[in-house]
Amino acid sequence: MLKIMLVQEPEGTRVILAGRLVGPWVEELRRCWNEAAAGYRDRWRVDLRETTHVDEAGKALLSELFQRGVTFTASGCLTRAIVEGLAVASPASARGLITAGERRSKGPRR
Repeated sequence: MLKIMLVQEPEGTRVILAGRLVGPWVEELRRCWNEAAAGYRDRWRVDLRETTHVDEAGKALLSELFQRGVTFTASGCLTRAIVEGLAVASPASARGLITAGERRSKGPRR
């Protein structure tokens, strides 16, 4: 399952993805994206910090969004590797489009 949330912020629109970007959820994200972005010249950021799995179709969609200038927020090994892979695959488009998510403090480490 994938939860898709759109948050309007002063610097643009943040799309928060929570769950698994796989199978039918990839097309659902594409549909939501096309509806939300139609005729909109806003700055977009996809927040992957709550994403737990991305299949090949999901990676392909993220690559399309990256090519359109969307920025990404990622944390954890999975999502950071995916976003870094997008930049490696298209270095000309990687002009600072990757941001690392903030580590959420849960108190002192033991």
